Amino acid sequence: MKNKIFIFFLIKSILCFPQKENFINRTEFLLDTIFNIQIERVENSDTLLNQAFELVKKLEDKLSIFKEDSEVSKLNKYKRYKVSNEVLEVIKKSIYISKITDGAFDITCKKIIDLYKHKSKQNILPTEKEINKVLKETGWKKIKIKENEIFLSDLVEIDLGGIAKGFIVDKVADFLKSKGVKNGIINAGGDIYCWGTNQRNKKWRIGIENPFEAGKIIRSFETTEKGIATSGNYKRYIDIKEKKIGHIINPKTGLPIESSVVSVTVIAPDCMTADGLATGIFVLGIENGLNLVNNLKDIECLIIEKNKKIYKSKNFFF
Repeated sequence: MKNKIFIFFLIKSILCFPQKENFINRTEFLLDTIFNIQIERVENSDTLLNQAFELVKKLEDKLSIFKEDSEVSKLNKYKRYKVSNEVLEVIKKSIYISKITDGAFDITCKKIIDLYKHKSKQNILPTEKEINKVLKETGWKKIKIKENEIFLSDLVEIDLGGIAKGFIVDKVADFLKSKGVKNGIINAGGDIYCWGTNQRNKKWRIGIENPFEAGKIIRSFETTEKGIATSGNYKRYIDIKEKKIGHIINPKTGLPIESSVVSVTVIAPDCMTADGLATGIFVLGIENGLNLVNNLKDIECLIIEKNKKIYKSKNFFF
């Protein structure tokens, strides 16, 4: 795997199965990951899948920091920009998750990401002075909203990578549902939304990848009408001076997370919420993360520790 540093944008570690003969299945490489859609066969299935993947591309064009003409890139450049309803929805949800996680999830961490990318090329760690300087240029409270216009404080830049995939998954599901597709599952590199039932007329079975044995499943559960996302610190990292640096950074300290947590899976009514919360809970840790989830409606999580101990919120599925 390439040594890349991402704070909130990573390939999640959830597997879904099985394959369905009476479903149509298509996969494309989008959003820097494998994007798979499986839906029941209907009269215009192929056309709907074409339209669904076109929707993914259109939303990526608005949300990606890697596209110079995206709305997010223009907002970072001009600090004041009137955005589409889609971008507004993602930013509002991001701020909400920042509030309830006390800043453990923060879309203003782009400059921290950039700092670690730059230092990794030099094979040195950022200094405390460099980190503190960048931290002064971050903070979710420095985002202001007036109707569809977003305002960023000077020097602040945002990166929606830790939540945009979940949002896009949700929007594709909404589109397919609006066209009469009653059963399906979408998996964007582990950001998942499922609805209806599978081939056997049962709820979808979702497997959580074992962080200690690649390609194996540590737990599975059945669900439907839910979004699922996992954040883990065991697949993505950078090597600096022969030391593995985890890709998830604490937005408050600017330092890599060095807790006992290796994986956090969140189940929520939508994938965008699950996506953002999975990273936020990873940063919060076991006790604070479970306390948060146990006080949220319709949200559940499973946390895996380095010693292979598993912690679950009070109403988790198993």
